Amino acid sequence: MARPLVAGAKPQSKKTILVVPARRASTRLADKLLLAESGQALLAHTLQACLQSQLADQVIAAVDDPALAAIAESCGVTACLTPSDLPSGSDRVWAVVQDLPDVEIVVNVQGDEPEIEPEAIDRLIAAVRDGAEVATLAAPLAPEQVEDPAAVKVVSAVHGRALYFSRAAIPHARLAGGVAPRLHVGMYAYRREALAAFAGWAPTPLEKTEGLEQLRLLEHGLSLQVIDWPRSFPGIDTRQDYDRFLERVRDHSSPPS
Repeated sequence: MARPLVAGAKPQSKKTILVVPARRASTRLADKLLLAESGQALLAHTLQACLQSQLADQVIAAVDDPALAAIAESCGVTACLTPSDLPSGSDRVWAVVQDLPDVEIVVNVQGDEPEIEPEAIDRLIAAVRDGAEVATLAAPLAPEQVEDPAAVKVVSAVHGRALYFSRAAIPHARLAGGVAPRLHVGMYAYRREALAAFAGWAPTPLEKTEGLEQLRLLEHGLSLQVIDWPRSFPGIDTRQDYDRFLERVRDHSSPPS
């Protein structure tokens, strides 16, 4: 169960909330959410982008460390302390949402997505308001990502329902002119009941095989609506990712010559 960390800032039950799971431990880049060479912490960049959503009623940081809570507080975002041993970001999100009975729609944005676009967040919220159980995004796949297992691919039905997610190169292009592979962008909007169901199920066989938690939803028969977005949002996993992010921040902030 989550508990509020920010004094006097108990999360309010809102119909649509955006939860940013933020875990301090990271395997490939130590304390990455605390890195602040851009002038502010990486987590702060993500939270500030989330606060620009026009359809979310509240943004909450689901953290496992007081240092991350302090960053959230500096952005005006309520932080909730969640157990450090939760197996996934979605479980961390549910740890917050289960204490907010009036919430109907939940958006999960990872804390290491500093360049997330608020318009994309709102597009997912709109899809769930229109009836989707779960909504997520797909973007064009770069040629060098086709064989990269770190780039998750998605294939969907004619009307956008996800058929499968894989780290493998899907679909296989046997004939020219077929469906182009698409990159899955790991941001989700859930109807509350769908998130609760996900959190209550044990990891499923395909989920464990691919190492992709969204397959748990498909294996249990839930529908995921896949929405095309013109670009992906570079997450920060390595020092190289962070250095490239710093270059983009500096280019964006530099005055024209």
